Amino acid sequence: MILKGAQRGNAKKLAVHLLNESDNDFVEVHEVSGFLSDDVTGAFKEVQAIAKGTRCRQPFFSVSLNPPADASVTLETFEAAIDRIEEANGLTGQPRAVIFHEKDGRRHAHAVWSRIDAETMTAKNLPHFKNRLQALSRDLFFEHQWKMPPGLRDRSLKSPTSVTLAEWQAAKRRGKNAIDQKKLIQHCWAMSDSRAGFEAALTEYGYILAKGDRRGHVVVCHDGEVMAVARATSQKAKTVRKRLGEPENLLSVENALTQLAGDVRGQFVRMAGEARQALTQQRTTLDEERRQMIAHHQNERAKIDKGQAERWTLEQAERASRLKTGVSGLWQRLTGQRRQITERMAREAHAALVRDRAQRQLLIDAQLGERRELEQTRKALRRQAFGLIDELRAERDQLVTKLTTPQVMLSRRRRIRKQQVQEQLPSRGLEL
Repeated sequence: MILKGAQRGNAKKLAVHLLNESDNDFVEVHEVSGFLSDDVTGAFKEVQAIAKGTRCRQPFFSVSLNPPADASVTLETFEAAIDRIEEANGLTGQPRAVIFHEKDGRRHAHAVWSRIDAETMTAKNLPHFKNRLQALSRDLFFEHQWKMPPGLRDRSLKSPTSVTLAEWQAAKRRGKNAIDQKKLIQHCWAMSDSRAGFEAALTEYGYILAKGDRRGHVVVCHDGEVMAVARATSQKAKTVRKRLGEPENLLSVENALTQLAGDVRGQFVRMAGEARQALTQQRTTLDEERRQMIAHHQNERAKIDKGQAERWTLEQAERASRLKTGVSGLWQRLTGQRRQITERMAREAHAALVRDRAQRQLLIDAQLGERRELEQTRKALRRQAFGLIDELRAERDQLVTKLTTPQVMLSRRRRIRKQQVQEQLPSRGLEL
């Protein structure tokens, strides 16, 4: 299991974090030992008060124990790991609290020790505790034959980022090819008999009629392609001017490309909004299902805890009834039967405790499996939505880049032509 530790201060904030039920499906206080108080908040405040007699500002050592998501980890395994952490860092005998959290189909534990030695009024030093936790974590993965994360096997393989989202495939161009564009322009030309009709037909397909640099009337396509109307329609330039008029009052190619780039951005913003809205609706349904599942699991936990407590009380009463009083009790003592009965009672009580823990662990594993399956669905939905948005963004960037690049290239060509002409006419002192 992954072990993450830190030295902490602020008793109240730490207690609120560990007992936060709003961000966790289940919060279970398993152990509060070595303190005068028997609750977490009171125990932490006690440590904070004692620490005021020292110079220690971080009197707590907090460690989170995170096993693999699909592993069934018993209470004994958690307890053994906590004991080993305690021993490895020289905290044996120090007061500690253990709290279990369950969230998103996973169960993990938090162990918090007091660093303050009440006898010497000094704080326990924890040198290299991160390396010790990592070594112990690696041992636990080996011992339990869990699949070890790459970053734990070799520090050089550790991911440089905490985010592990899959890389999404680059967006594919969905626009028309040159032949299809030419046929589309011919179709718009055939169905119109005026400039207004031709422009309206082109607009339906995301095209703009513009004024070309040298070719008169041109069509600027949604993917940045610029095609002369005469060449695309196989008409003479005179025929095109007769139907469309002079191109002087049309948008320039640069302005048309800028307009298309804005249209592309707006279109993809709308589509991304639709994707997010669909994700919100689906997540609302899954969140309601998750809420109902957690409530059902809480009822099951309460029932098994109540049933085990009642059974324990009855079994304890039955065992206690074996110890006689009066003359019979005296006879049990004289014959040694009382000692044998007491030893048998202790064995039976321990067996009952092991049985109850195993029974509760089976329920916890089953519930974690159900919530884990639901959480996988939620994550898959999230990845799908984010992937779609990323794909839309990639395609938007690709189209916008293609739409804006010709402007840069056109300006560069004009600068080059201007420089060439100036170099050819230096003696005349002419400037363009």
